[in-house]
Amino acid sequence: MEELDLLKKHWKKEESTFEQVSDKQIYSMIHKTSSSIVKWIFIISIIEFVLWSLLSFFISEGDLIKQFNEYHVEHIMTPVLIIGYVGLAYFFYQFYINYRKISTTDNVQQLINSILRTRKKVYQYVWFNILYAIISSIIVLCVQFNYDPRVIALLNTAEDSSRTFIVYAIYIAVVVVFLAIFAGFIWLFYRLLYGFLLKRLYKNYQELKKIDF
Repeated sequence: MEELDLLKKHWKKEESTFEQVSDKQIYSMIHKTSSSIVKWIFIISIIEFVLWSLLSFFISEGDLIKQFNEYHVEHIMTPVLIIGYVGLAYFFYQFYINYRKISTTDNVQQLINSILRTRKKVYQYVWFNILYAIISSIIVLCVQFNYDPRVIALLNTAEDSSRTFIVYAIYIAVVVVFLAIFAGFIWLFYRLLYGFLLKRLYKNYQELKKIDF
């Protein structure tokens, strides 16, 4: 009887050892995949920035942008551009820091915190881009509204015929619809671009919560 009890104790001890080994293996696998995901988030954000910059460069050669430059509103547009670049630089730095922290951590709780922090920063990055695109579009439209000779002539004609309210109402409605479609397109773009990576990262987070630490 005593020998059986000793055998059971020995078996439980060995079972505990196997569980610990299994947890370590799971942690190692999750750590590796999480580090890879965050690295790809950082790489994709850089590639995205380069592609948008190239697109902006080619657009800047268009007739509409040249006409816009004739308004001489650098005092308005330059701060807007600076805010955009500073915001992007901040998020690039955060993505890099998160990648470094996840790559070097050897603690389950720290890895969980790094995953949550990365997901939070990605969501903030997406909303920053959406809000920045909306606000900058509104600024561009306001500049057009105040400097474009054709728009000014249309407003003067409306004032002469007492139809100013109708013109403003149509203009605002068009702007709202345009911004809604534009924001929806950007949200869908980021949803497809980062959604898959964030789902995998969240799955890793769920698996880490199951580990007894």
